[in-house]
Amino acid sequence: MTFQSTSFDMGSVLNKLRSIQEAGPDAVDMGGQDIDNASFTRTMARLAAIKDAVGEDHYNAMRAGVRSLYMNRRPNLQQMTALIELLETILSYVAEDNALFQRLKTDLARDKADDTAPASAPEIGAPATAQPDMRQLKV
Repeated sequence: MTFQSTSFDMGSVLNKLRSIQEAGPDAVDMGGQDIDNASFTRTMARLAAIKDAVGEDHYNAMRAGVRSLYMNRRPNLQQMTALIELLETILSYVAEDNALFQRLKTDLARDKADDTAPASAPEIGAPATAQPDMRQLKV
């Protein structure tokens, strides 16, 4: 098995998140993308799937943090810490596992393509992909 370098720099990701946090809620730029109710519901369902992997207080902080972000508010320190710890753990898994990295890269590329594709032109014959089972992640 050969290891392929992914040039993944978790430090720059965390620095970007910290700069966003320090800029405050008025400086948040969504890039023209609105978070819809379906996206929020999916995110909350996926978060609930990992509830047993973390302590109840930690889970409640993550859930409240996601809700704050959805309502375009800045999460408090406890919520932000819980979300960043989850993100750090997931990013470390992705950075260490080339298969996960490739899967994420493909999914993000497809999501970006879906965002730029016209809504009236559905893809015909596109392969169905299974959603990741978040319960398998250990936080």
